[in-house]
Amino acid sequence: MDTKIFSKIMFALLFFMATGCSDDQEIFFEDYAREEAPEVVHPDQRDKPYPREEHELYINPAPLLVPRAARKENEFLEFELSQDTSFPEQGTYRSGKLNWNVFNIHEEMAAGQWYWRFRTVDQDGRTAGWSKVYSFTVTGKEPVFVTPDFSVLRQNIPVGYPRIHCHLAADIETAKAKIQEHVEYDDMISRAEQAYKEQGIDAAKGLYLQSATLSEYIFDYLYTAYLLTGETKYYDKMLDYVRRMLGETLADDTWRNNDFAAAEIVTILSTVYDACQNDLTADEMTKMETEIMKIATYYYNHFRGRMENWFFDEHTWQVTLRGMVQGTFVLCQKNPEAMTILQYFYELWTSRAPSNGFNRDGSWFNGAGYFQTNQYTLYYMTMLLSHLTGADFLQHPWFQNAGRALVYSWLPDSQNTSFGDFNREDRPARSRIGFADFLARELNDPNAIWYVQECQRSSIASESMHNLYRNYDLRLYRISQGDAPYNVGGHEDPGLENFVWYKDSGEGVAFSDMNERSSNMSLAFRSSPYGSGNHTHSDQNSFRLLYKGEYVYMNAGYYQVYNDAHAILQYRNTRGHNTVMVNGVGQPFTTRAYGNIERALNGDNLAYFMGDASQAYCGTTENTYWINSFAEAGLSQTQQYGFGDNPLNNYKRQIFMLRPNKVVIYDDLGATEPATWQWLLHSPVEFHVAGNKVTTENETVGFTSVAQIFSDETPKITTTNKWFPGGEPAKAADKQWHLTAEFGPVAQNKILTIIQVSENGNVENIWRVDDTFTVGDWTIEAELSADKPAAISIANTVTGTVFDNSDRSPVLGGAPYQRMQEKSSVLYDKVRGTAQTQEIGDKPLQVTRALR
Repeated sequence: MDTKIFSKIMFALLFFMATGCSDDQEIFFEDYAREEAPEVVHPDQRDKPYPREEHELYINPAPLLVPRAARKENEFLEFELSQDTSFPEQGTYRSGKLNWNVFNIHEEMAAGQWYWRFRTVDQDGRTAGWSKVYSFTVTGKEPVFVTPDFSVLRQNIPVGYPRIHCHLAADIETAKAKIQEHVEYDDMISRAEQAYKEQGIDAAKGLYLQSATLSEYIFDYLYTAYLLTGETKYYDKMLDYVRRMLGETLADDTWRNNDFAAAEIVTILSTVYDACQNDLTADEMTKMETEIMKIATYYYNHFRGRMENWFFDEHTWQVTLRGMVQGTFVLCQKNPEAMTILQYFYELWTSRAPSNGFNRDGSWFNGAGYFQTNQYTLYYMTMLLSHLTGADFLQHPWFQNAGRALVYSWLPDSQNTSFGDFNREDRPARSRIGFADFLARELNDPNAIWYVQECQRSSIASESMHNLYRNYDLRLYRISQGDAPYNVGGHEDPGLENFVWYKDSGEGVAFSDMNERSSNMSLAFRSSPYGSGNHTHSDQNSFRLLYKGEYVYMNAGYYQVYNDAHAILQYRNTRGHNTVMVNGVGQPFTTRAYGNIERALNGDNLAYFMGDASQAYCGTTENTYWINSFAEAGLSQTQQYGFGDNPLNNYKRQIFMLRPNKVVIYDDLGATEPATWQWLLHSPVEFHVAGNKVTTENETVGFTSVAQIFSDETPKITTTNKWFPGGEPAKAADKQWHLTAEFGPVAQNKILTIIQVSENGNVENIWRVDDTFTVGDWTIEAELSADKPAAISIANTVTGTVFDNSDRSPVLGGAPYQRMQEKSSVLYDKVRGTAQTQEIGDKPLQVTRALR
């Protein structure tokens, strides 16, 4: 591939895709010489240096990442970076000896060509030869986010104690004066009393073995109450807990293979070490220092080289990293090794946070349900580093978009529209609302402000699990900051678009009217470059549909055990999602099984996504964890269970919301040989099938959905409320209904599905003439011949809306339209009341692996 051409994969236009401008939009990407699709977009573990010439940068400056294998455990790395291939003395960034595998220059990079190389240095200072020279291009159009050098942080570390909450210190003193009048006072005291009275603590069991409860009791309950009330009994109880712990033996196996326990123990010890300096004996402090450093050093050595290159390790970013930062932060001026560890975690955070380093969307690609376990770390690390460096870490693009993502992934009074684990939790949790409050305060983010207002006003706000003021982990922050700078009782319209496309994450959401949630329809679609790994599922080109905040169609199964037979055969398996299988085979559990939302458009009356999951059906997983999990469950990666080789070579899905109550799905399927195609749908209520018509009735909420399936191939439609044999949930769970429309065997097939949701049970008849379908004011023309190129056009006779993805020149607003790019998708519709034309071509993949 011509590397110069690749470097121009259109960062321009990529960030100008919001629909709301008044002029016509031409949204397409410059043609470039496409290679065969890469095996993986984001590898689990990096095996080649990053960045290289074929990489389009996500951010400026880009971190330089070297695979773990490049440096032995007792070796160092040296980096050089320059815009001159001779790496002259002047104008070259040099890292010096680093005991980890990342180099951040902490300065904005000028536009143009850059070159870099690295070499190893042994313990005696002997250097190996330089690596080959790698190059990449800075276009000047990348988002810029510059963090200060670690030396800036180091010189601003407080000399005295306490310091863990140094970013809040001055405000805490102000808040203490009126703490008893605060709306959260009673709940704060209730929790502190729970910890004081040792509720939930087993006196016969060692305290180290109860670190999960104890870290919450000390850090969140007792310390918060002590700081804000000055009540010494809470202070004394923290001391008592830790003194009892220090009388026990801390066995290595308590924390060495349990990173949560390791972080919790460090959090407990460092919190009391920080708060109780005046009352700890020298021996107690020495023992605490020794135990903190033993754990922190172990994880420092365990992470170095690996975590820089590991695509996403959820435990590290949820708890472990923050715990080690807190522990070394309180010791770093007494212990040089603690300062080194603190520096490593700073470099790791600035290169791979807040969401793996390659996600600017503000969304949590690992699923909205799991997002809440990361929220305190996202808050604490950002505020602490901002305070110590003087830089604003909230200016990272991910944080700038996070308020929007909170809104679109989980509306108030609704189940969520995200994917992955914990994706069917009821209503936004209090921690999520707490994070929105944090973004609203710090960024004055209109989306976050609206979200807090709406959640607090919703019908569930009085419940503790959904009430901002019961969110205890950010309580100290909220109280110390005083009343919110926005009016929680008021209402401000942030300009909601009823539509979002997460280009990095590969998800999209469309609403019929998110401000009228009593009748709102929500359509979520996933085709993600992240593939299937960690807490994501094998669900490329899948969708979920909600009405009135309840599921019309959902994914099937339950998250009870992460890796048991139910998870493997149903919950994570492609068969548990609203997508397609071929010959009974779905997508494996690997980041190689990726998709891509190539196109998305939105108008007042029509929303559109197009996903390509052609690479997702890639056989079996190479992931050792999942290989072992299959063996433990007595299963194999074979067709019998939905895994293995298959002939699929094309799977494009175009999905539309025709506002207010219709969804259209157009699937273009291909294989290298005749195959059977399983088109899947899942519902919380029973399916009723009559010919090609599938009806569900949700009597509890009060709505009916009718899906009609059209194809030149007549499908065999079957339904069941049984789980896949051997994949029953470990615990009793509500039944769910599963539909399979099986086609073939044929090598190519096209399927058109029209869904209508109605509150009163009445839906409009669909009139078909050849491949033209009329439903109410809408006309849909879809090419269903297997041997012809895919093409679909949609028009509304009342609104004048026209969508076209065909080889014709569409008539828009009464005049023929000449495409700016061949085979593009074109939408003519009003956007906030103003008619405009939008055109888009395929968005290329933005890879982080080496293509050659």
